[in-house]
Amino acid sequence: MQYIHLSVCGILWMLLPVCQGRAIKADRVKNDAKMLARTLITRIQEHPIQFLFPSNLKINGLDFIPDEQVLESLESMDETLEVFQKIFSSLPLENVDQMLSDMENLRSLLQLLGNIMGCTTRKPTQCDTQVNLTEEYAKAPYTTEKVALDRLQKSLHSIVKHLDHITDC
Repeated sequence: MQYIHLSVCGILWMLLPVCQGRAIKADRVKNDAKMLARTLITRIQEHPIQFLFPSNLKINGLDFIPDEQVLESLESMDETLEVFQKIFSSLPLENVDQMLSDMENLRSLLQLLGNIMGCTTRKPTQCDTQVNLTEEYAKAPYTTEKVALDRLQKSLHSIVKHLDHITDC
């Protein structure tokens, strides 16, 4: 009889860590997302092309690259990062593999935050950035790369700024 009590206590002892599981808090996910966005900003600032051209380039024809948007919803943040992922994966820029990985991880954190807040998942959008990007890159490759990096940096600053104030999807 004593062995039965011992085995029941052993099973209960093994289940104790399972009972202590806690849900992920939204604040922790927000902080992780902000930290990753800041890391991405640092990577952009340290990219070699940033030292070759001034940061105030004005160019026509790059309207398909998101610029100066106020990203106040999780959906707009995710959509913007998705567009930048498509752009940077098709540009032959050096040293962007880690940036692409960070963007994917940031999008995952934003989607996790959306799940915590009860948002519905959105489907990936189909956009024609590839056609426009190929044409503009053929005309001015370095300028296109510089503008894309600068606009991504501005978008990341907007994400960091508005992430604390997110209340809905």
